[in-house]
Amino acid sequence: MSDRSQRGRRSGKVTLGWISAFAIAALAASGTAAHAADAGARRAAATPAAARVLSASGFSFERTVLRADLPVIVDFWAPWCIPCRELEAPLAELAVKFAGRARVVRVNVEWSSRVAQRYDVQALPTILVFKGGELVSRSTGGASEQDLEELLSAQLAPAPAAVPAAATAATTTAGTVAAAGR
Repeated sequence: MSDRSQRGRRSGKVTLGWISAFAIAALAASGTAAHAADAGARRAAATPAAARVLSASGFSFERTVLRADLPVIVDFWAPWCIPCRELEAPLAELAVKFAGRARVVRVNVEWSSRVAQRYDVQALPTILVFKGGELVSRSTGGASEQDLEELLSAQLAPAPAAVPAAATAATTTAGTVAAAGR
């Protein structure tokens, strides 16, 4: 064999080695991503639906937001919007804090541009608050968890006052004594 054919054979082995290394690395990375996605799915399944940030599209917006029996805070966002990504954690905290009293929904404007147009969303992120299917509040730009909480809490019914346990026990005891005395 000539030198030229030997060099070609060696470079072919080197190329095959690199391709194998990249393939193995890609498989390892996809396995890690799959494991992370699986862990996230398990966490989401363990969290009650009321304590999660929901996604809405043009097809589900009416059902998820407008027909909701609770006040709904809606975040209009896009994947390329950095301030939108910064709102993910505060919105998740808000969903947990107001679980059962309010709903937190995100709408991707790239997938649901008609919904964004209907509500005149011209800047991202835009936060809208709905109550009884009606738009009651609007905020544009980045916001802290406290800002979001203030927007939403203005639309919530006041929380029932906590009755002290001692007062409840005294009432129950007095009612029992009165019933026994009859």
